[in-house]
Amino acid sequence: MRPQKFTLPIDASSFSHTNKKVVVVSVFGKSQYRTKGCKTDMLSSILQVDLLNEPTVDETSMCEIEGYHNVKDKTVYLHLRGFLDSHTLLSEYDRFVEKQDCKDFLSVWAHMRYKYARALLVLFHISHVIILTHPTHTFDYSYIHLFRAMDIVRQKISPQLSDVLSGICSIPKDWISNARPCSPRVLFYFESCPIPMTLQDADNGGNIKKLEHSLEDQIYHVLRKNRIVTNISSNSLFAIPANQEFVYVHNGPTESRDILGYMMKKLIQSCKVSSGGSTSRSLASLDTNLETDDTEIETRSFKSFLQQHINLAFGRGFDDNVGRHSVPAYFEVATKFILLITIIIPTLSLFCNVANKILEYFIKGIDKELLSLHSLLDTDVKFSKSRCSKVLPRALQTYQENLPQHYTRAYHESKLAHAMAVFEMHARGPLFEEFSEKLQAECDKHWRTGRQMCEVLSLTGNPCTNPIHKGGSEGAGGGEQLEPGGDNSELPIMEHCSGVRYICACNCGRCQGPREDPFSLRQANYDYFQMLAKQCGCAQLESIQFPIFQPSTHNFRAAQLFSGTKRKDSLSRTNLSTPQGQTQPCSLGVENTLNGNYDKKGKYFSSFSMNITDDITAYESGAPSPLKSDPTEEDVPRLSNKTSLTPSDGHKVVIEVSDDAENTKEKSLVRQPSTTEYLPGMLHTESPAGLLPQFSSWSLVCLGPSSLYSHNLGLQHQAGVLPTSAFLLPWDVTVRLEHQKERGSLWPTINDHGVHGYCQRGKNFQNLNTIRGRKSKSGKEFVVKIFVGVEYECPRGHRFMASAPDKVLKATGNGIVKDSGNKVTSSTTDMPLYFPCPCRQTQPLIAQLMRIHVVTPKAPVHVTLNPRVQPGPPPCPIFVTGCEEPIKLSQSAYWVLRLPYVYMGEKGPYLPPKEPVPPSHGRLLAGMYGISEVVPEKK
Repeated sequence: MRPQKFTLPIDASSFSHTNKKVVVVSVFGKSQYRTKGCKTDMLSSILQVDLLNEPTVDETSMCEIEGYHNVKDKTVYLHLRGFLDSHTLLSEYDRFVEKQDCKDFLSVWAHMRYKYARALLVLFHISHVIILTHPTHTFDYSYIHLFRAMDIVRQKISPQLSDVLSGICSIPKDWISNARPCSPRVLFYFESCPIPMTLQDADNGGNIKKLEHSLEDQIYHVLRKNRIVTNISSNSLFAIPANQEFVYVHNGPTESRDILGYMMKKLIQSCKVSSGGSTSRSLASLDTNLETDDTEIETRSFKSFLQQHINLAFGRGFDDNVGRHSVPAYFEVATKFILLITIIIPTLSLFCNVANKILEYFIKGIDKELLSLHSLLDTDVKFSKSRCSKVLPRALQTYQENLPQHYTRAYHESKLAHAMAVFEMHARGPLFEEFSEKLQAECDKHWRTGRQMCEVLSLTGNPCTNPIHKGGSEGAGGGEQLEPGGDNSELPIMEHCSGVRYICACNCGRCQGPREDPFSLRQANYDYFQMLAKQCGCAQLESIQFPIFQPSTHNFRAAQLFSGTKRKDSLSRTNLSTPQGQTQPCSLGVENTLNGNYDKKGKYFSSFSMNITDDITAYESGAPSPLKSDPTEEDVPRLSNKTSLTPSDGHKVVIEVSDDAENTKEKSLVRQPSTTEYLPGMLHTESPAGLLPQFSSWSLVCLGPSSLYSHNLGLQHQAGVLPTSAFLLPWDVTVRLEHQKERGSLWPTINDHGVHGYCQRGKNFQNLNTIRGRKSKSGKEFVVKIFVGVEYECPRGHRFMASAPDKVLKATGNGIVKDSGNKVTSSTTDMPLYFPCPCRQTQPLIAQLMRIHVVTPKAPVHVTLNPRVQPGPPPCPIFVTGCEEPIKLSQSAYWVLRLPYVYMGEKGPYLPPKEPVPPSHGRLLAGMYGISEVVPEKK
């Protein structure tokens, strides 16, 4: 009769013969993956277990207890499936990977062990014999910790469990007082053995016995040493036989459920018989039951090994005490001298009632003592907590060592990384992540409680060194910002300060002074220079004002720059291309050429021409004015084609001047700038049209007459200029005059003997207001001398001039300058905005182009300036002054154009480089210098 299968909890009404007594045998342990959690292979001939079905494990308890009732042997077999089964463990791990409820698997592992231990306590409180099965032939020492934790909890919950059992009728009092029918006897079954011992012969039979006895000694010694098994078995979690074998090592072939394989194996065994009759008898003697174990016909079998313990339980009971306590674990005193050994063998109905009560208590119980089992088993987490708690103060101390009063986020992160390195070196276990986050939180809290630096970047890239505060300008937009949701009311109000100081000259360059690192554009380009101008006195000098915002109401405000409309004035890069149908003026191979252009009526209106490049301005190339609605043929100026150069004049810059003195204005629609909204930043080519800034970032002042500069003595009135570079570059410009009818009062008369006011070059040539002239076939030519200087200034106040885009001006010991101004005034070469300072420093500083010096001649011409600066590589915008036409400088005067100290667009400031960079990083665009004629007024 096949055993009846059931699952705890159990209904007693589903069984027959409920009044018969049964011995409970339980199986637990580890199993291979291929067995799908089944550990009853050694009982397969009795239980007839189906291995084809997938095991089902309850998700709440993470285990399952299935049972078989064998009526013939009066035995109930219980089989525990759980996390020790490889199949169940891998399934739980796959579920863990999918859900990721926690960060580490060790925490889940401890929870699974806790659930399994509670189910295992059920078996230890209702079983008589317990079989611990293992896939290999070695004892697993991990059970020691599990058994010790279960024994501690068992002793704590015995009173509560006795109260639970007292509610069951007809249960023996000894069972109630001891909370279990007996101290269960544990047997050890090993599914495999060493390969040499797998053969079934007499020699290997003796060897397998030696292996079993060796394992018994080893297991008994380990259990006794860890006090899991004691002399008095009733006080222990379980007992092992004192005088019986309790280890069985399976050395036979693994049983197969394949019918064909089974028949083939039986055929091979029958063929080993020598006589045919014997063979026939052997085949005939085969049982029709194909699932009978081969080991049953042998003298050595696990069934017989187990049966002797079952028979002993039905008989006189277990006597597992040792030493002087060698008495039955449970007994009743019949007389004073007679001891009758008893063991509680329950009926099937009583077993069902007790099993359900105990299962409910251990699986669903919430007793404090029962819940403490988790902490006893969670050794990995406990060790991790102990270790991390010890390392955390050490790592925090590493962070706090040698901290300044206030420090930046970068320094905070570097110290935090150092503290984390110390923590990672010593911390271990699954709580590593939790304590590392706690360390980060503690370090961040330590930094934010009064040690956090403001860190708002200045316009030169330096952070504010004050503690975090309210107030101050926005700076470059970087660094720490106030938390919008935080309590910032207690923060102090102060201005930003980076602690960095620079030395900078005033607008004219005659005075130098220290300046704080600027955090606002107004402070960088306007306020400091206005303050220094009052000290120097250059505020009283003649100057040219640049266009700025003029409010017409008290409610003016900054414009919202959402529109993509670009400026369309004569200084914009967008208007530097040549219109379709127009031709560029021919320079006849001359590198630097100034071409005079005329409109239809012959009026001169042109400035510097830039040698057939797309940098020629709109009015030079003949492009229609952007302020006109519809360009017509009359609006297109006519270029003069009468430029003629001789080979000897090839190194000169030539300009043609017309004799038409009519001064007519272009008929155009001029767009007036806004008087209610101002441009929040600086003017550049991408700024919206019609908006002007509140202040000008540029300055153009006149120091006085041109006689202030002596070419032999150099710049004596400028402060901080390097002595070898304190000179301006001479620039000779040849002006060709045609049809001079009404200009006799402005230009000197040329006769056969020379020019009025002509001074021949020589050793004492210092008169800068001199004009040299000569006659030519095409007209009259005059040579005017202009002096220019491109000045750079480093953060320490060192100033020097450049003689070329890649060369610093150096004069000889006698003050002789061999270079000319042609390279710096070239119409095809950009001047770099940043240049390495020639001062002797361990780390050379980067100087910035700050001023343009121009000494104009005493001649009826205007030197015009059209500065355009691109402080970064494309697509950086081009910054302009805002003037719609080139700026005309007066004659015979010393002019200084001061460029912005900081260039700031809508995306923030363009920071100077920390080391020498290519000129494309920042540049003063070519085409800045020009020459135009002074038109006399009509009488």
